[in-house]
Amino acid sequence: MSTGMGIGVAYGIWAASGIALTAVLARLMWRDPLPSTTTAGIIIVATGVLLIELGAH
Repeated sequence: MSTGMGIGVAYGIWAASGIALTAVLARLMWRDPLPSTTTAGIIIVATGVLLIELGAH
């Protein structure tokens, strides 16, 4: 793993995108509620993953 993305960063991206995608798909497919706090949480997690990725290099 001398080149490319670190395993911790890759896992963070994988986990965060899975959670966000599940919440959005549940909203679209089954009309589950997606309150503003959940939406804010998804945005915060995505921003955090982006900051970790930018800081990893």
